[in-house]
Amino acid sequence: MSLTYYTGCRLITGDGGAPLDDAVIAVRDGIIESAGPARDVPVPEGGKRVDLSGKTVMPTIVNPHGHIGYLKDGETHPRNYSRENVLDHLRRLTYYGVSVFQSLGTDRDGTELAIRDAQRSGELADPELALLLSAGSGLVAPTPGSENAGPFFATDVLHEVTGPEQARRTVRELAAQKPDVIKFWVDDRWGQKSKFGPEISAAIIAEAHAQGLRAIAHIFDLEDAKAVVRAGADGIAHMVREPGPDQELIDLLLEHDAFVFTSMSIQKGFFGDTAWLDDPALAETVLPAHRAAVRAQLQAFAASVDTDWRKAYEILESGLRLLAENGVRVLLSADSGVGSQFIGFAEHLELEAMVRAGMPALAAIRAATLLPAQLLGLADRGSITPGKRADLLVLDADPLEDIAHTRRISQVIIGGVPIDRPALRAPWEG
Repeated sequence: MSLTYYTGCRLITGDGGAPLDDAVIAVRDGIIESAGPARDVPVPEGGKRVDLSGKTVMPTIVNPHGHIGYLKDGETHPRNYSRENVLDHLRRLTYYGVSVFQSLGTDRDGTELAIRDAQRSGELADPELALLLSAGSGLVAPTPGSENAGPFFATDVLHEVTGPEQARRTVRELAAQKPDVIKFWVDDRWGQKSKFGPEISAAIIAEAHAQGLRAIAHIFDLEDAKAVVRAGADGIAHMVREPGPDQELIDLLLEHDAFVFTSMSIQKGFFGDTAWLDDPALAETVLPAHRAAVRAQLQAFAASVDTDWRKAYEILESGLRLLAENGVRVLLSADSGVGSQFIGFAEHLELEAMVRAGMPALAAIRAATLLPAQLLGLADRGSITPGKRADLLVLDADPLEDIAHTRRISQVIIGGVPIDRPALRAPWEG
């Protein structure tokens, strides 16, 4: 039996409650035994005392939407995908205090599902590896004479379906592989690709539910968002772009208790805001040449599409405020692993984007910790409360004063085990 108690910190529990000053967190065998103000939580006898005076402690981040294994050396490409790169990404996530990651629909050859199963069986029990969940490979409409509308780096691994019965059959085949969720794409990529009609989306959702699985739809347009939620989709990956959400969509989301993934920060770089590429916290794990490569990619993509990116981003910000103010379940979604979304660091950019858009910091932290843990069925994670795993993100500064302070990481503790961040970082320093 091991006992460690952390004292003197400011505690953000992750459940939306006010921060607690001069807190004590007692951890026994990797589980939180008690947590609260020192006046209410006596320091337990025995065990190891760790003084965290001047630090702020919050739960580690849980990201329910990203694509693992493809980003390497500043490039997102299928040739980068391997078991080794997936494991590298899981370590990068832990380095930045992201303890859980769900990859949505771009698995290759069952690599992600195999790693997930090894973690669940205990064969792969390394605390340096973030917990992986996976949708396996998702579904998309074929585009005659062209690649489909899936993500550019994984169009070849998606399942192309053309009718409701084929969609149902494909979902049954996927369910046999025991993914954590079913993911499908409804997006014509600025009119360049084919997309599902409502009848195929409805068939995918119905069959997923028949197999005991949630269904998550990637959407772009307002009417597509309404259609998939009306058909029973559990959530939509990405917020609606122009013109943003309307009251009918909000009513549908509330009626069906459907969630919305944010995915904001991925768009910021398209209108010239790339100063974050020079952030010292990112420089710890990404070499200058690779950051420069991403900056060039952002500039090239922004110029290739006729879009007012600043206006588009303002629509996302106002949409987030509208959804949150109306009580829609909004969850952090960094879309990590795609283009500029460096695994582990992107989650912090997303949290910052949510707060800068007007979401209160405590609510945004809850949307990045407890709420996604609940969505993923991880009852033992997501908040710093008795009975939960001791997954702690120790910060040198208070994120309630400036949300960017979540990047000022002093220590990451996973299941009560302090992670050796300098040792993790060494292979990435070139």
